[in-house]
Amino acid sequence: MAAEPHGGNRRWLPAVVRPLTGGQAAPPARSAAAEYRWLIAVTLAALLLFGYGLGAGSLWDQDEPKYAGVSREILETGDPITLHSNGRPWFVHPPLFFWLQALTGWAFGFTEATVRIWSAISGAGAVAVTFLLARLFYGPATGVLAAAILATTFQFLVQSRLGVFDPTLVLFMVLALYMYLVSYTSGSSRAAVWAWVWAGLATLTKGPIGLLLPAMAVVGLWFVRRDRSAWRRTPLVGPALFCLIGLSWYLIEALRHGEPFLRSAVGYYLFNRFFGVVENQPGPWWFYVPVLIVGAFPWTAFLPAAVVYHTRRRRELGSQVILLWSGITLLFYSLAGTKLPNYVLPVYPLLAIGIARLWEESPTGLMRTATGLLAATAAAFVAAIALHGWTKFPSEMLELRGPLAAAAAVFAAGPLLAAGLMLIRRRLPALAALLLTPVVAVPVLVHLTLPAMERYRPLPRIARAITGAAHPSDAVAAVEMNMSASLGFYTGRRIVWVESPGDLAQAICDHRRLFVVVPPHQPSWWTPASLPAGARLQVEDGGYRIFLKEGPGPCSGREGAQ
Repeated sequence: MAAEPHGGNRRWLPAVVRPLTGGQAAPPARSAAAEYRWLIAVTLAALLLFGYGLGAGSLWDQDEPKYAGVSREILETGDPITLHSNGRPWFVHPPLFFWLQALTGWAFGFTEATVRIWSAISGAGAVAVTFLLARLFYGPATGVLAAAILATTFQFLVQSRLGVFDPTLVLFMVLALYMYLVSYTSGSSRAAVWAWVWAGLATLTKGPIGLLLPAMAVVGLWFVRRDRSAWRRTPLVGPALFCLIGLSWYLIEALRHGEPFLRSAVGYYLFNRFFGVVENQPGPWWFYVPVLIVGAFPWTAFLPAAVVYHTRRRRELGSQVILLWSGITLLFYSLAGTKLPNYVLPVYPLLAIGIARLWEESPTGLMRTATGLLAATAAAFVAAIALHGWTKFPSEMLELRGPLAAAAAVFAAGPLLAAGLMLIRRRLPALAALLLTPVVAVPVLVHLTLPAMERYRPLPRIARAITGAAHPSDAVAAVEMNMSASLGFYTGRRIVWVESPGDLAQAICDHRRLFVVVPPHQPSWWTPASLPAGARLQVEDGGYRIFLKEGPGPCSGREGAQ
């Protein structure tokens, strides 16, 4: 069965087609207008949730300040094509997200809020597309609920509040999937072209994975439904636009830089990311199981029931897309050699639709199972966060027990209340309790937990101390701290990364005035005697020490700034 687009919607949003369930006739204009209002409402609500207190807390090493630094260097170098990090060409990711960050940095300056704003906007956009996808499959009521579930899913909420490109990638990916499905169900060749355009933008954000994941889901759908008609009616302008948008940057950089670019961007960060291990980020095949248990909170308890529900309805298009997209995404990244929690972010929009449909029909047996899991998942979520904190930051966890306990109480209370309400068959209040859990948690984190944690994040303070004392020509060296990109971001300077005694000796030789930052866990080869006799301790904060070396050399045969 194919659904026809609403004639009145063709101009500005051709993708709003009638739901596929039940073969309903197109809704009257008044109903369509109400659906547009719901679409706008859920998008703005998500943007408010993702944007509330967005500037709270300094940038988190290393990705946030690293990406912000790359974006700032676009403005400093005047080169938007070849990205730079710490003054050197950076052949890691394509440039679209960094262009967006550079734009807001140019307009409003580089602050925590402006660095993160595009993630909040992209996250809200993905919530809007989730509404449209769920509406296409099941109707507007499911769309509203699916959008609300996605916005309140823990991992999606967190990453939509960080200055990283994953929400932007997810937005373009689900737009590509959505437009393909519109083309598939309506026969619209224009929607097929738009699917290629969005896939091109996803590729310009993260690389070929922006096309690969949607394409694998589409090919899987062809095999499941034994229907490849949408491919045959795709105008050639679609793939041409994809190549122009998504691949032209790779071609330009290959022509500009040749083998160094191809070896890094294509060989190491593309193929080796899957077939090998990039930047020491391995993981077992089950790596994403605990990621989903924590990341899908407070909806984790409903994942097993949703899988069973949609498996039973695997002949329906909506269930097929949900199972294929989620399964292919998880399988692909589980097989990859490099594993990071953020890789599976694209799975959440379709999981949200799957859970929303489960809630809408509420089959008794499956919902009873989910109710029994609610308390367990709440306990597992709090325990996982606490265990991670105690393992990595035991002393800080003890001193921050008050603010952290307040946040943990909010996260635990919602699912426990929901479980109790569901036991007495109060499902609507139970749903409200789950939706409100992250909504209440965000202000607690913004106003209580994050400010308390800033006391134990000294690098921004150290950077301010250096900035206040440094001359324009001074240099900053950091001893075995190359994962601490926030030092470069907050000083606004390029950092001399010191990894050995030879690196330190060269930095001392090269710079007449040199600030040297030493971390709390200093390397075995370091002693204050590694610096010239006149070097002075300037600041000590959180175990970090800043030394200032003034005057020439010594160079010991090296050529330096004498």
